[in-house]
Amino acid sequence: MTGIKKIDAVMHRVGDLDEAIRFYVEVLGLRLGWRDESMAGMLFPGNDSELVLHTDDSLPNPNVSFQVENVEEFVKEYREKGYRVLVEPFDIRCGRCAVLSDPYGNGIEVMDLTKFGGVPRFDA
Repeated sequence: MTGIKKIDAVMHRVGDLDEAIRFYVEVLGLRLGWRDESMAGMLFPGNDSELVLHTDDSLPNPNVSFQVENVEEFVKEYREKGYRVLVEPFDIRCGRCAVLSDPYGNGIEVMDLTKFGGVPRFDA
């Protein structure tokens, strides 16, 4: 099993997506990387990690996701090592995502870029 590659994204819930995008661009200097109806990926200068702004009350806030090469393989090997999977792999914009449990019950979100061929893609 290859390990976690990097922090892919930190998610924050916001009340108004348009207003939040303006704030993070104009005040904090981030760049809009992509956007859909309820989320926007804000890019940091010099790397491809994201601050994902969202308006979905059902998502944890804040939330950190770690990038792995392939979620399906990572989850299989994680389970084989005797650890628990809290949320089975599911589709996301760029690939697959799952939530694992560390030995203390903390959720660890892992995601991959399999729909993008392993390379980040930004649409904005």
